[in-house]
Amino acid sequence: MDTRLILHTFLALLLLLIPAGALYLLERKKLPRFGFVVARMVVQLLVLCLLVWVLIKVDSAWLSVLWLVAMALGGSWLVLKRCEVKGRAMMPAVAISLFIGVFLVGMWLLGVVLPVSAFDARWFVPVMALLMGHSISMLIRGLSTYLSALQEDREQYEFLRGNGLTHFKALQPFMRRALLAVLQPTMANLSVLALTSMPLLLVGLFLGGLTPVNAFALMLFMVIGCVSVSVLVLGLTILLADKLGLSSE
Repeated sequence: MDTRLILHTFLALLLLLIPAGALYLLERKKLPRFGFVVARMVVQLLVLCLLVWVLIKVDSAWLSVLWLVAMALGGSWLVLKRCEVKGRAMMPAVAISLFIGVFLVGMWLLGVVLPVSAFDARWFVPVMALLMGHSISMLIRGLSTYLSALQEDREQYEFLRGNGLTHFKALQPFMRRALLAVLQPTMANLSVLALTSMPLLLVGLFLGGLTPVNAFALMLFMVIGCVSVSVLVLGLTILLADKLGLSSE
């Protein structure tokens, strides 16, 4: 490893003395937790970089798809944990929905919209990772809202069924709440996207050699893909969970 890189890494880590010093003065009990979180972040970032490097170096379609399956499984575990769902009976429905939704939208973007070699790891990995990350965060919001509403307002469902509505029609009010839980924060974030995360992503694209027009188009495609995949994954999860009879557990 380059000695200068080690030195520069050490100098960068010195900046952590600012938040660490603030915690030491104001909330000393949180200092060990802060150190643990930083150390875990460093390890996770290192593992992620090595994994992505291997995927791009090997450039195997099967390996990339296997990586996406692993991401879907890990994401389903995180979703159920954040939604406080007991047991793991719903994990297959969540994992399948994440994989199918992300894969379909990702392949549409890669193979039709861009278009590039869809299974080229240099494109497949970052596009699928971005879609998967956004899907997981939005699914946590949507599924948690859906399950909570269905549990708290079970009488409304029974009332609608008693008045002759089909099962699907009776579930629509709860599905509407879940949809709004996904789209409302998304719409709110879109209005400030150009001032928050967008500049950082654009800088990365410019450093990668893209022209401003191409960078704009790519960012637009990815934002559209993120919004679409979050709704698709939520819908698939609710439908699969309902088919398996798990959403009311």
